Amino acid sequence: MSEGGNSDLGRRTLAACVFVPLVLLLAWFGEWTLLVLVVVIVGRASWEFFHLAAAAGHRPASILGIVICVGWCLYIAAFGAADLHLILFGLALISLLAALRTGVQGFTSNAAMTLFGVVYVGLLGSGPLWIARDFNDGGTAGPLICIIFACVWLTDSAAYLGGRKWGATKLLPSVSPAKTRVGFVAGLIGGLVPLALQPLVPQMSMMELAGLLLVVSFGGQIGDLVESAVKRDFGVKDAPGIIPGHGGFLDRFDSYLFAFPLTYFYLWMLTKTAQ
Repeated sequence: MSEGGNSDLGRRTLAACVFVPLVLLLAWFGEWTLLVLVVVIVGRASWEFFHLAAAAGHRPASILGIVICVGWCLYIAAFGAADLHLILFGLALISLLAALRTGVQGFTSNAAMTLFGVVYVGLLGSGPLWIARDFNDGGTAGPLICIIFACVWLTDSAAYLGGRKWGATKLLPSVSPAKTRVGFVAGLIGGLVPLALQPLVPQMSMMELAGLLLVVSFGGQIGDLVESAVKRDFGVKDAPGIIPGHGGFLDRFDSYLFAFPLTYFYLWMLTKTAQ
């Protein structure tokens, strides 16, 4: 490995040593620390998304979009699903009204880009808050959310290492040339490692947790591909960097945007089948 490669690896390792424990601590302890974590992730990631969209020639209502993304998370934490239909109506109407400021040219794409950013980052990014609100049996939401984060990170690492060592056939080369089919399968296997943490969530059997981890691992890798597609559509390789050696929040939390909503669906289905 070159001196530059060693330096980059060192930055990535140092950043991870600070970043991973901080995220897990905020996720584990109480609803307010989790809210802070989600607001920081969604706030920064939404800024990155609208920044990239504007740089690509679109004209979304960037400031409004960021405010809505963060406001959505605060609303969910405070009120849950109360009057949710009114909020969704309001989001659609505000996005259309805000696009009028740019005139007729590009009106549809500007309105759609604002709404897409709110749904992609704000709505999907609020997933941990929904889990903490609706599936906190015996105070286990914090450990469960930490397990999901661990699954996402281990999936990412296993997919990278497996694809680098054994990967030959590309998964979706037009979207992400570096992703391989072997890497995808390796990611699914690596994502099962947090099964060892099942005692932290005693309300779930080993089989139920294994199913959840497979869903999270699969969804996280799809989230990675979706973010790659967004960046390629915008004509960029990486989101604006903030984490040394790791890029921007969109790059670090692309899997998060799919993993947590899918977790909510999975837990909801378990609840329904148990009734």
